[in-house]
Amino acid sequence: MMRRKSKYEIQQSNRAKELIKKSNIFNGDFGGKLFPTDNGLIPKADYLLNSRNNLHNFMVQGVIDYFEKYEIVFWKTGISGVDEYKMPTGHTLSSQISCLNHLFPFRNDKKAVEDLFGISNPEKLDDGYITFEFTNKNISYLRESCETRGSKCTSIDAFVKSNKIGIGIEWKYTETDFDTTKAKDYWKQRYIERYKPLLKNSNIIENDTLISCQMYYELMRQTLLLEQMTLHDEITDYKNIVVCPKGNKELFECCNNWKSNLKDDKKFEIIDPKELLANIDSIIYQPLIDYLSIRYWND
Repeated sequence: MMRRKSKYEIQQSNRAKELIKKSNIFNGDFGGKLFPTDNGLIPKADYLLNSRNNLHNFMVQGVIDYFEKYEIVFWKTGISGVDEYKMPTGHTLSSQISCLNHLFPFRNDKKAVEDLFGISNPEKLDDGYITFEFTNKNISYLRESCETRGSKCTSIDAFVKSNKIGIGIEWKYTETDFDTTKAKDYWKQRYIERYKPLLKNSNIIENDTLISCQMYYELMRQTLLLEQMTLHDEITDYKNIVVCPKGNKELFECCNNWKSNLKDDKKFEIIDPKELLANIDSIIYQPLIDYLSIRYWND
């Protein structure tokens, strides 16, 4: 059965196709990479031929080098012959790519990071003030089987630490992972054994929470990781921020409804990506703002 596409996903897919045709935002890449199917190779119009063109020009090599240095895994389709080795995905609707395009340019700018998150004195993590695909002692804290950043364990899309406060950022774009009809899929026996004890002792997540969709399953694990970091005195408090376009109304509402699963929803915030960048210096970062506006913000 094919996955249901939301109205917003279709809209953004069509937008990407138009940008590929009429704009140079993808460096002249005309998309249409071939995907293997049962009926042979079929071109996917909004999938770029060269995946490097999916990132803003001035940061491409920086992102690739960063992921290589810290052994972070780029998101993959899992389809043979499509994904490039140790390269970003060419999928123009990737939330990982959206997150990188919005946040990676600021990771070495202390003032910009302070403006983004309303904080002071952010700490350096990795080699910048924002770290991506963040994991932290997942094996001991969450009883997971590995700590591979970006793959097969709980990875927070971006993480910032300031004055011993941890800020976890989950980035959403066109996901349709709010389907509540598959609730039982997320509570297979090994997951029950792994996370239920942590939920039972959680001071933030309601103990009787039934994880009803993939997104809540992700937010649950990220919240547990942040909570464990406080219990082990790595941070004194935390906040979990979901960045999601307001235009994706169904997904935005679902993200907002996660609050009902929390004993204290002051630790949770949902914000539109354009609003997140509202306080950024528009003179210094005007080329980036123009790029994001054309590509993502519908301005």
